[in-house]
Amino acid sequence: MEQLTKLNLGDFESSVCEDKRRSVSAGGFSVIHSNNGNRVILNEKKVLHYLAEQDAVQIAYSAKYLAVANFISENNTDYTLSKSGKNGVIYNSELVKEIVERYDLDFSDRTSQTFPVYEAQEMESGTVVFIDMKPDEEA
Repeated sequence: MEQLTKLNLGDFESSVCEDKRRSVSAGGFSVIHSNNGNRVILNEKKVLHYLAEQDAVQIAYSAKYLAVANFISENNTDYTLSKSGKNGVIYNSELVKEIVERYDLDFSDRTSQTFPVYEAQEMESGTVVFIDMKPDEEA
């Protein structure tokens, strides 16, 4: 068996870059906008468990909030949900582009952004989950 040379940590240089911490939010709605693909991810514990159907959702917008539900209106598009683990994923570049433009999201230094659930409300047509797309702004 070959004899390994003992290493001396005194011969190593210290890492000098700063530890940069990103704020991690326990969000329910993520927008991925990258060269590898655009998609929306709905967290299973924060969003999907409120929805009766797990195969499609509809989305609607206000100035600060985004609404996600199984049914909002006849005029809304049904977006097919694929599964990634327990989470739901919408693979739709046009939807991502629409969300990015509507909420003026900046992806210049990142490929994903996650947004918190504001609340879930029971409506006549079922539960609607409201996502706070501008959490740093007052309502």
